[in-house]
Amino acid sequence: MSTDRVRLIASRLPGRQVAPAAALFAASLALLVVVFQTLSSQPWSMLDLRVYLWGGRLVRHSHDPYLFFYAHYLHFTYTPEAAGFFALISFIGVPVAEGLITAASILSLLAVLWITAGALPRWQATSRRLSATLAIGAVALWLEPVRQTLSYGQVNLLLMALIVADLCLPDSRWWKGAGVGLAAGFKLTPLIFVPYLLLTRRFRAAAVATATFALTVAGSVALLPKASEHYWFDGLFLNPHRLGNVAYVGNQSLYGALLRLLRTPAVAQPYQLAAVAVVGMCGLLFAAWASRRGQEIIGILVCALTGLLVSPVSWSHHWVWVAPMLMVLAYLATGPVALPQPRLWRVACWVGIVAIAALFSGVLWILRSSGTKPPIQGRVMTGGEQVVGDLYVLAAVLALGVVAYVLVLSRRRDGRVTSGERAVRSAAFDRN
Repeated sequence: MSTDRVRLIASRLPGRQVAPAAALFAASLALLVVVFQTLSSQPWSMLDLRVYLWGGRLVRHSHDPYLFFYAHYLHFTYTPEAAGFFALISFIGVPVAEGLITAASILSLLAVLWITAGALPRWQATSRRLSATLAIGAVALWLEPVRQTLSYGQVNLLLMALIVADLCLPDSRWWKGAGVGLAAGFKLTPLIFVPYLLLTRRFRAAAVATATFALTVAGSVALLPKASEHYWFDGLFLNPHRLGNVAYVGNQSLYGALLRLLRTPAVAQPYQLAAVAVVGMCGLLFAAWASRRGQEIIGILVCALTGLLVSPVSWSHHWVWVAPMLMVLAYLATGPVALPQPRLWRVACWVGIVAIAALFSGVLWILRSSGTKPPIQGRVMTGGEQVVGDLYVLAAVLALGVVAYVLVLSRRRDGRVTSGERAVRSAAFDRN
């Protein structure tokens, strides 16, 4: 066998692509731990995980977790189903739970990226898929939402993995939708995917998601009647202000942005209703449109962005959905684009990658480090501070606009192709 033939075969071996990506991910993870754990003066607190386990212990002792404070100022804010789940794992020691949630979150991040890469045609080969997963994962670890999720011991990455794995199942699977229902039973915001399934005419999956969510509510009512009565029947779940200061820059939702601009809930709420109606409707329609064009993963991500915007509270660590967005942009930036001026669009995708890496690197917290107080606490933000304080919201609205523009361009292109095909067929018919 010739030397050139050996080199060609070696270049196609998975290890040649995977090994550098694996080394990059391992180095990125190690550096993250060193910077934020070993060298940091404030290592990861796992505060939210401690609140979860505290709420679980209250439930184990037949207490209502919504009636107590943790560390004098924090509530248990998730659903009774979540309280029951944490009651089961509250037997585990806190250090063990911290290690488990961190490992599970990192694996969930990789799982989401793996599924996303599998939905992109050119990256479906195992070696390319694994390489892309590890390389994008190395970058995604440093995104502020991912770092904050790991720092607080949050469950955002786990819920994202559950939703993405569920929605990327073939439509023929009868249990499709169950993952969305379970995630919604744990945290209400995944309910945004039910109308998405309805708009894409996957009625069985929407029904399964709704039924699964209803079962989680019924189960919590049966097993945790006091907590369920307080949460569901007393309307606790309808009050976003019990979650903390909603005007804080950490709340990157439309409502949070309006509160920072208009200062009081009474003034902001009418505008919130209008903004949620417009953005929610447009976002869902764009997501369904992308899905019907065969871009399911883009439809899922657009729907997730819409949910983050319309939810009254979307803390910065909820925005872990930007990680798979990096994967999609990297895919589009490194291959052919079926749009006019494809080189320009590839450049735009690279700009999008850099923008996500920059905007979601922690710039948001410049306000906190500079001592800026949310306007609801008596300080009006300047124009520049307002922009910085609403970075995630502005980026998401811009992203929805870009998706809408691309969908319109794609439709026009398809119309021109169809007209051209008709002209060719007509000419051939005339010749015959």
